[in-house]
Amino acid sequence: MNHRILGLTVRNFRTLTDTKLPLGPLTVMVGPNAAGKSNVLHALEFLGDVAQQGIQRALHDLGGFDVLAFRGSSRSVSRISVGIEGIWSDFASPEEPDRYELSISHPRLPDTSRKRYTTYRRERFTQHPENGIESSIELTSSSLTVTSPLEADRAPTPLTVGRMDSALHDVVPLPDKSPSVASVRDMKRHLQAIRVFDPNVRAAREPAAITKAGRHLRDDASNLADFLKTLYEVRDEQRDGRRAIWEALLEDVRTVVPQISDIHLVDTPGKAGYLSVELEENSLRGRTRLQDASFGTVRLLCLLALFHDPNPPLLTCIEEIDHGIHPHALELLAQRLREASRRAQFLVTTHSPAFVNELEPDEFVVCERGQDGASVIPALSTDEVRERIEASEGMPLGELWFANTLGGGL
Repeated sequence: MNHRILGLTVRNFRTLTDTKLPLGPLTVMVGPNAAGKSNVLHALEFLGDVAQQGIQRALHDLGGFDVLAFRGSSRSVSRISVGIEGIWSDFASPEEPDRYELSISHPRLPDTSRKRYTTYRRERFTQHPENGIESSIELTSSSLTVTSPLEADRAPTPLTVGRMDSALHDVVPLPDKSPSVASVRDMKRHLQAIRVFDPNVRAAREPAAITKAGRHLRDDASNLADFLKTLYEVRDEQRDGRRAIWEALLEDVRTVVPQISDIHLVDTPGKAGYLSVELEENSLRGRTRLQDASFGTVRLLCLLALFHDPNPPLLTCIEEIDHGIHPHALELLAQRLREASRRAQFLVTTHSPAFVNELEPDEFVVCERGQDGASVIPALSTDEVRERIEASEGMPLGELWFANTLGGGL
């Protein structure tokens, strides 16, 4: 099954007071600084943290409820919620998607109480385990309720659970063979795999230990050399065992950095089990260590390696994809990103009109910030974007945005 997230709904999470964002294979957000683009990524990352660590740990690591809650109104916010809809169960569809919502409440207690506040969660899953059948699993306070016409889903109702337990993370008393529970597990695996890719160029330059984990590029690209080794070793059995992925990556690097003629992966002197990256450059004797390559060159290599990953996570978020990249290289990056989005979902932010010029209207999301401090995302519907493109007689999308015709300007 092609598991995917179709949309994100966020309320009172930082500046996202009422955000409903459709998510396609590729979604690119534009807008001024502090418009809330990063908060969209962090909301998805928060759900991933809940699936990996549980609600209380995820809250704590982000500073607690008061740090996450919207601070723009005269009254303190007492509830935040983050929800997604998508396809995880066997009979879900874009027309009848599965849904998940996590609400965390933080109401003030009466003055007579020893504590000033209490915190509790409400969690609801809705899935479609059989044709024409919708089921739900709901956690409220200390109880869990399953609502389903399927015999395999049946369980004593209500079940007792911890007040801050999450069915995404904690062991809850649900039937192991329940079809509804199976879709929750698939959703959990999906959310756990969400990553925000933010290459640490300094770390990516360094030699990397050869490990089994090198099959995946880390969120900070600190194992770049090890991951490049993985790409180098992939052979296409349908093309006479050629290193097709490596050849394609190398061709892209040569296109955006013409001085580079080859990339070498070599053992690191004095560090057994470590690989280093060396660049062969036209007209230069010897090789250039990746430690000595420019910031933009290393970041380009990280991004291109990511886009050539044959087995990417189901959803990758990338902030400021254009950072440190020459405008002429952005056309190729956009092409490779769109190709990669056929294998997995990507949610990206950018400030580059040159990059936006390569997008389709349904890939483009304008973000703005209102006078009340709340984000407006999306600020325009896809139909409104198309109308303004048509009114401009086909002016490129990035130029329209830069001219503030589409909003999202300063």
